[in-house]
Amino acid sequence: MSFHPTTQRLVLRAPTMTDMPDYVRILGDYEVAKNLRMVAHPFTETLFREALAHIDRERQDGNARYFAVTRAMDGALIGMCGLDRTVSRNWEFGYWFGRQYWGQGYATEAARPVLRFAFEDLEAEQLSAGWFDDNPASGAVLHKLGFTVTGTTRVKSLARGAEVLSNRVLLTSGEYMRKKAA
Repeated sequence: MSFHPTTQRLVLRAPTMTDMPDYVRILGDYEVAKNLRMVAHPFTETLFREALAHIDRERQDGNARYFAVTRAMDGALIGMCGLDRTVSRNWEFGYWFGRQYWGQGYATEAARPVLRFAFEDLEAEQLSAGWFDDNPASGAVLHKLGFTVTGTTRVKSLARGAEVLSNRVLLTSGEYMRKKAA
């Protein structure tokens, strides 16, 4: 297994019930929730419990791998990074971080071991992802990781209660291996 859940500054681990206060606080921030498709606003403890049960079921079924992202220095939960199988059985990559952690390189740092896990352990042929048109910082992270734009589509954002323009991106196993070898 190539998954190494620690980086220089972070530890990735399974989310647990003890994470509830941090998840509710972070996802309760509309500025975070509005950038996600499937997160309602306000985000509540009940929604956290439902999400955690869903994450556990999907992991057991082999359809998802989600990782709570914590800082190594103090164990503070700062976000989440993960993989979810789509209806077509391909893998979708996604992440979110608390607003106070934006712009510090955490998303890119947390994503690297998850991408390695996807391509080397899960043997994914490709990963898809997306970012809302009014969130170019997320697009910059995905570009830095090697994803390339494949098009745009409109998707529903639960927090916004509306459809949002989403830029779709893709990273193939071949491109990942080429970047890794460089």
